[in-house]
Amino acid sequence: MKRISYILRLLITAVLLYYVLQKVGLFDTEKRADLFVLLQSVSIPILFLSFFVSLLLNLSSAYKWYLLLRSRGVTVSFFKTWALYMIGIFFSLFLPTSMGGDLIRIHELGKMTGKRAEAAASVFVERFSGMVILFLLTIVALFMQRELLSVAWMTISLLFAVTASLALIWVIVDERPYRFITKLLSNRVGFIDKILAKVDKIHCAVLEYRDDRAALIIAILNTFVFYFLAVLNVYVTALAFNAEVQFSELLVAVPLIMFIMNLPISIGGIGLMEFAFIFVFEISGYSSALALSTALLMRLKSFFDAGMGGILYPLLSGDTALVSEKYTNEENELK
Repeated sequence: MKRISYILRLLITAVLLYYVLQKVGLFDTEKRADLFVLLQSVSIPILFLSFFVSLLLNLSSAYKWYLLLRSRGVTVSFFKTWALYMIGIFFSLFLPTSMGGDLIRIHELGKMTGKRAEAAASVFVERFSGMVILFLLTIVALFMQRELLSVAWMTISLLFAVTASLALIWVIVDERPYRFITKLLSNRVGFIDKILAKVDKIHCAVLEYRDDRAALIIAILNTFVFYFLAVLNVYVTALAFNAEVQFSELLVAVPLIMFIMNLPISIGGIGLMEFAFIFVFEISGYSSALALSTALLMRLKSFFDAGMGGILYPLLSGDTALVSEKYTNEENELK
């Protein structure tokens, strides 16, 4: 089954890449020359500004995570929270799924604080709240760009994502379905019981957020700040190519782009980001060349962010080992 899934995603990746190359005219000499001229026209001052906005975007996400951790009494500095967030980006770049970086964050934060369940719950709430707001913004954007409502794969994907989110919210808010599922799976295989025991700890930690309205409100407000910065990030990135883009139009376009980019249909997101930019930019009245140029610069910035995470990882991993040893010694003393 995994092999079939991999082959299917490989085929989708190839189709997306062909679509991108065909749309921007890389098979046409004249259009290819126009694209290269656009790429070479990048404004260096705006390029640096674009990287700065990208930094603000990551700081915003890390600060949201930091506040969620503080609300649960997990004491870790903002710098270390940001560093772990960047390390997550680094591992997400080459691990099989986008969740790989989140697992690394949970693992390293668990080692650092000794609170693995709280670490997992904080990452879950940080990611899930962001996805819920993204789905809401995508719904609004779809009605702003009504022609997209007739695109079957777009509406079906959004309906599926919203349904899955509502089901997950139901499990979090109402413990009955969760208890029913765990009861159904328990006492069957030994290793499943061990997994369920760990899941139960994480579930209890997540439920604490459910009862902490202040933490949830702060997380939601910070999420809106994040998406505003995400729009600004795309806007400044497009401006770097001396293009005339409207910020108000990107307020609608960017949520659609981000939703498409989060679809788990290609390998490592290859071709998907470029497809999302071209598909949505064309609907907004911008050229495929500008869309691809913006997407390529956005991908370059993601490589830069991942590189920062790669540099921070060996520096922080030694620190986490020392902190972990400290927590272990304290626990032994209490025993």
